[in-house]
Amino acid sequence: MQAVFLLLLMLLAPQAADRPPQAKNDPNGVWQSDSGTKFDLRLTDSNLKVKLVEGSNPVYLKYEVDLKNAGEVNTYAGAGYFVAKLPEKECRFDTNWNVTVVQPETIVAVISHIVPDPATCEVKDRRDELTELKKIK
Repeated sequence: MQAVFLLLLMLLAPQAADRPPQAKNDPNGVWQSDSGTKFDLRLTDSNLKVKLVEGSNPVYLKYEVDLKNAGEVNTYAGAGYFVAKLPEKECRFDTNWNVTVVQPETIVAVISHIVPDPATCEVKDRRDELTELKKIK
């Protein structure tokens, strides 16, 4: 009996090691930043997709980020882009996100903060900024 148990354990252990860590806090839903911008987050396996909730911020026209599990439970990292409506034109900027779902209702994220030249879309300043997102749906 013990031999069967050990054999099953040996067969199943490598498969479990190949799977990404399982989320303990569900990131799926609508999350809002301190500025009021709303993002829809959807987790599929170890991939977390971030999209802007349309109309939640008059400056952002589109926001899409693709994140992957960063090796730790509830931690995701990746990149994407957003389109901003500036006074003179619309501009597209690349962005990086690092996200940790610290509680069922709270995400702590480090997100690219960009200050553009409104006339040329040239990035005048770029830095990583700590942001907190709260789950609203």
